[in-house]
Amino acid sequence: MTEENVNPTENDVDLNDEVIDQIDDETNEIEGDSCEVEGEEVIAELDDSELSALEQMQNKIESLQTELDEANEKLAQKDDEVLRVAAEGMNLQKRLQRDLDNTRKFANDKIIKAMIPVMDSLDKALEVIDDENCEVTTDAMVEGTQNTHKIFVKVLEDNGIEIVNPVGESFDPEIHEAMSMVPSEEHDKNTIVNVFQKGFLLNGRVVRAAMVVVAQ
Repeated sequence: MTEENVNPTENDVDLNDEVIDQIDDETNEIEGDSCEVEGEEVIAELDDSELSALEQMQNKIESLQTELDEANEKLAQKDDEVLRVAAEGMNLQKRLQRDLDNTRKFANDKIIKAMIPVMDSLDKALEVIDDENCEVTTDAMVEGTQNTHKIFVKVLEDNGIEIVNPVGESFDPEIHEAMSMVPSEEHDKNTIVNVFQKGFLLNGRVVRAAMVVVAQ
């Protein structure tokens, strides 16, 4: 074997190195392409998964926002209802207070109107007394006074006022006030024999007790 066959030439070595480098480059290129393809597929898969999750999350957010808007709208309606009810309550309170004030202010309107004829009758009587040219008999004065008294009694009765004149009745400390006690053979014990002042009841309640004299 010759030295030329045993030891390769530099050209042969360089050629082998180039072939090896080329093979390595092709291998690396193939591996790189393979990795790039796998990476793109993984990325594609991850993007689809993330997109699905984002879509679900977005849908959930939109659903929650819709529910929140509906809740806010209902709350606003409730606030309006509360304000309206409160305003109606205040108006009702003011109206009731106004009616109560008017009731207190004009509570005696009915009885005052009923007493006006009594005042008219008294005025007529005073006009006759002051008229020197008018001759009035005692009987006429008595009759006029009696008529006025009747009108006044009716006014009181129509307004729930009862006149208490208990002569001959048994003494009742609830509606009578004993001014004195006198012996009397004509009356039973505790019988009222005289009345100093008549009493008055308003719908059954004592306005003024009758002042009376009671038999012992």
